[in-house]
Amino acid sequence: MDDNAAEEETPGPKMKRHLLTILMSLVAAVISGGIFVIALFHQFALVEVAASILTGLQVLFLSSSIGDLLDEKKEPNRARNSAVVLVTVFLVAFYSFTRYFH
Repeated sequence: MDDNAAEEETPGPKMKRHLLTILMSLVAAVISGGIFVIALFHQFALVEVAASILTGLQVLFLSSSIGDLLDEKKEPNRARNSAVVLVTVFLVAFYSFTRYFH
């Protein structure tokens, strides 16, 4: 019985997964916001709109990841993690494509 109590007290790899998910979402939100600001200076209107919408989505994903940690869920949501990476890669590619052909 004491072994189970000791396992419940230590956060272990479960906590690390949640923290990595939060860090990944935070970095993705910063990248999206940075692309928004850069597109604003270069006056790429379509990239600005896409970046502002996707930055809001990244912040939603970030808050959801923090909520999972606070709710002490067993694992982070893998579909959400995939969406975070996919949306960030899409936005970086869209900005690069727009800048290259402008």
